[in-house]
Amino acid sequence: MAISQRTLRRWHAWMAWTVGLQVVLWVVSGVYMTAAPIDWIHGDHWVRADDRALPAPGSILVTPAQLQQRFPAIERFTLKPLFGKPVYEVHHGASIALVDAATGTPLLPLDAGAVRALAQARFAGTARISAVTWLETAPQEVATRPAPLWRVDFDHVSAPALYYSPFTGELLAKRFAGWRAFDALWMLHIMDYDTREDVNNVVLRVAAGLALVFAISGAALLVAARRRAPAALRGRLPPRPWPYRIHRLLAWIVGAQLLLWIASGLTMSLLDQRVVEGQHYRRSPAPAAIDLSAVVAPESLIAAQGARVRAVEFRTAIDGPVYIVRSDAGDRRYGARSGQPQPVDAALARAIAKADYAGPGTVQAAQRLGGPDLETRNHSGSLWRVPVADDIDTTLYVSAVTGDVLERRNRVWRIFDVAWMLHIMDYRERRNFNHPLLVAMAFGAACFAGAGVVLLARRRRRDSRRPVAA
Repeated sequence: MAISQRTLRRWHAWMAWTVGLQVVLWVVSGVYMTAAPIDWIHGDHWVRADDRALPAPGSILVTPAQLQQRFPAIERFTLKPLFGKPVYEVHHGASIALVDAATGTPLLPLDAGAVRALAQARFAGTARISAVTWLETAPQEVATRPAPLWRVDFDHVSAPALYYSPFTGELLAKRFAGWRAFDALWMLHIMDYDTREDVNNVVLRVAAGLALVFAISGAALLVAARRRAPAALRGRLPPRPWPYRIHRLLAWIVGAQLLLWIASGLTMSLLDQRVVEGQHYRRSPAPAAIDLSAVVAPESLIAAQGARVRAVEFRTAIDGPVYIVRSDAGDRRYGARSGQPQPVDAALARAIAKADYAGPGTVQAAQRLGGPDLETRNHSGSLWRVPVADDIDTTLYVSAVTGDVLERRNRVWRIFDVAWMLHIMDYRERRNFNHPLLVAMAFGAACFAGAGVVLLARRRRRDSRRPVAA
């Protein structure tokens, strides 16, 4: 049975009252997210690049074996610079300790003065520090960071704040007014008013489903409006009001993309984020007992780099303990017992993938990639692709330099990725949501939604003036 245009228009108006406000919020928040450069949102302009480097060999006197005598439960450590001196960041059990690498003296958690000095050295602006605050509980804007932590506020209209770990001295987060506005709009965008992280919440799924019906009914009205009036009425119909003309014109320009935004958003909200992120079949590594008595001193690797060394990380691996040396020339992997380069070959990459994977499938042979592909686009350098024969076509990507598992991809992620591509309209790299086409479409959609709001208000006023039958 055919539905009349009048009935369809009534349904569309009813759906507008039901979900129209949320559609407006999606569009308005999307305008900000696309127009504001992501590096600016991250607050990168508030801090200088971290150019600290370890001093030349000779000042590091404490050996790994001595570290283990002080911390028997040591699991890993990093040699890094802090206040111009080499220090060990020691992870033992659930705790972290800093140790002076020259004297072996444990360093207490950083106090307010030390954090103030760190923040002042990194801050790229001219504003002075207005407060240094110890926080036992992480506030909402850094809820995923470990607490306790230090917050350093600067006297500026944008209210920039730097968050530091008292145990490692590392900068944990950068926040300012632009980021906070983004965060509030992100909350409205995904409709998670509590944690602002859950893109699988029921409210979002229901709203997106209703919005899709709303958009489809609008598309049907647009097609129906193409039918010309009967010849007898041509020229006698009153002109449409300006909001209607704007709304209809923009519908032809941005309507199809609005449908894609809603449909792709609904798709992403329906896909389990844990599976999308590859956590479904991931094995959590168990702490392994280590013996540091036969491990070479990390400073022996510094002179061999031929470049400034920023850190030397010790960790246990499938092929034994290793050092990852991070320098201006790039990262390199060494055997911690031999001090010799210990590259990641195909057999080792497969073994690393098998240790990481906890699903029912079979890990296949590793395939060497010269550089990142579409599934590893956020990384650089050489890597291994390790497919897994399982129910969701899992693929693990292992760095050929460090041996880290860089990504865990699967069929669910690939569906999500296509939806993400359609959502941000980046059909090549699928990661840039600040490109001109998306910004223009977002602004057009905002005007389209605004005209729709005006039409809805005019309809309500018109209906309220109609006489009520006795």
